[in-house]
Amino acid sequence: MSLHLQRRSRAIDALAAAGIDMLVCGRQDHINYVTGAHQLWTAGTRPFGPVCTLNVATAEIFLLSTWDEGVPGDIDLDHLHGITWSEAIIYQRLAATPGIAEANRVGIDAWSPGMASLLSAVAPNAEIVPADDILAQARRTKLPSEVDAIRAACAVAAAGAAAAIAHSGTDAQRLAAGVEAMALAGSSTPAAEPWVKGPIVDFSCIRSHYEGGLGRTSGGAAELTAGLIAACIPGATGEHLRQAAPDGEWLVRGCGMGLEPPVINTRYGKGEVLEADLVLSVGASIGANYRRNIVLVTETTPEILSLETA
Repeated sequence: MSLHLQRRSRAIDALAAAGIDMLVCGRQDHINYVTGAHQLWTAGTRPFGPVCTLNVATAEIFLLSTWDEGVPGDIDLDHLHGITWSEAIIYQRLAATPGIAEANRVGIDAWSPGMASLLSAVAPNAEIVPADDILAQARRTKLPSEVDAIRAACAVAAAGAAAAIAHSGTDAQRLAAGVEAMALAGSSTPAAEPWVKGPIVDFSCIRSHYEGGLGRTSGGAAELTAGLIAACIPGATGEHLRQAAPDGEWLVRGCGMGLEPPVINTRYGKGEVLEADLVLSVGASIGANYRRNIVLVTETTPEILSLETA
């Protein structure tokens, strides 16, 4: 079974267990997770809209897409619809979605009063509930193919970091060299703003929906995160990570389709409990010493996915 169908099956199981009949998504990461579609990446903010609708019982997907490029073949062409700013057209499309009028419970991500009102109109008998936590829990641990995708994205980020470190120009020139190297290695879509400041570099990217990253001080600093990485084992809590952390600034957070839970540092996540198959971004800094790696929590020793290319 292809990866996007495995993910969709996970999401459907979680939604069905919560009694949700229909899911309406506006967040790009949730849309990527349940559809597998490669949509155009755009920067900036925009109001929530019903970009993707999933019928939990039939697994049918209805997706906002002006063309079928990058859309998996299991999503019918007549289930695609174009962009519109007309509330009337949005209402008509939602109202025509099979199953929504009969739904007893409709899940929605990125809750907004406007969308809740619209969904109440097209699903008059349904309870409208937030689905963000349900989807986050379904996505929390990673499938083997997801780990492979994150590892591949990490290789792209590592190429960027290596190019920036090897370049002898100004910080701006080194930054440009790193971004160019990432594009040549397979992704020009950043997961966060790349960072080059003297001996410190940090690059991350989104490749095939998944985030990869690598950060370090040129010449070493591996000891900064050694204790934190070693503490990333099943059953470890946020408090355990705090005890293993260095004295400087540090952050352990979920890594998947961008930043994901858990988020653990000196202020947050004390009660979080790690489990096998979590992928984490583990970073720490003291002065000019900095290190960040992407780490897979396994049943035994944590595995570093973001290996340096130079």
